[in-house]
Amino acid sequence: MSTTYTTSSTLGVLARQEIRNYLTHKLFWFGAAMTALVVVSMFAWDEPGSAAAYMIGPGVMLGVLGLVVMFGLTRRSDRAAEAAGAVAVPERTRTLALACAIVVPFTAAMVAYVAAVVAWYVRPAREWIVPPGVSDLFVHAQMFGDGVICAVGGPLLGLLLARYLPKRGVAAIASVLLVLVTIMLQGNFGGGQPYRVFWVWTYFLGQLGWGADADGSIHFRTAPGNPFIWVLYLVVVCALGLVVAVLHDPESDRTRLRKVALGLVGLALVLGVLTMYVGYTDVLVNPIPCSTC
Repeated sequence: MSTTYTTSSTLGVLARQEIRNYLTHKLFWFGAAMTALVVVSMFAWDEPGSAAAYMIGPGVMLGVLGLVVMFGLTRRSDRAAEAAGAVAVPERTRTLALACAIVVPFTAAMVAYVAAVVAWYVRPAREWIVPPGVSDLFVHAQMFGDGVICAVGGPLLGLLLARYLPKRGVAAIASVLLVLVTIMLQGNFGGGQPYRVFWVWTYFLGQLGWGADADGSIHFRTAPGNPFIWVLYLVVVCALGLVVAVLHDPESDRTRLRKVALGLVGLALVLGVLTMYVGYTDVLVNPIPCSTC
């Protein structure tokens, strides 16, 4: 009982410390400031429907930059543990404490998300943006996945990389690769690339160039896939990343953690397939061409 209490107490102390470290990191504040700028533009920009720009803001500024922030915090935590020697806190406890710090980007992303939803209704989108038959909830689900979940997933990926590839420069390379793959899997090729839903950052509605008319006009359209199930898929992938990060500790209960990880892999695969084939499998095209594309 006393060991459990001590471990819980230590985790709480370390979690508060890592939250403060994340909250005071300059790169986080840069990303938060850029995200705030996107929020302001939703209401200040003359173009109705500007809330659609929300998705890329938190995804890049809180998610991708968050990967770099968390990678650095994890390496700093490991150096401190090495300096402490035999009295160092177990790695799994430090990993969980670092994971608690995602409350910082999560909170910032949620504030931006709520603002984006308000902006969506206060300044309704142009008639050429959302195809007929597509609900506002469809759009909000995409916004939540690309904004809030990506803002959390980026730091968790940074934590995972720091556990298994703690070399200088890994975070920068991973960030570039993440953005490049995302560009390729945003739904602009191959009829919307239904398999893209297995990626962690994609689109379900947008200015997709693969459907341009012969006269060059662009119509907003949906890409195949169910954004509601996709959000659940992302949550499972985030949980899987955390479990695998904890699994790195040789003193952890690896047998149990491997079973949990395999279960999450199976659940993620099921949700990914359901995202492709349940509900929104058809491409819906807005018959009104985009007037500013």
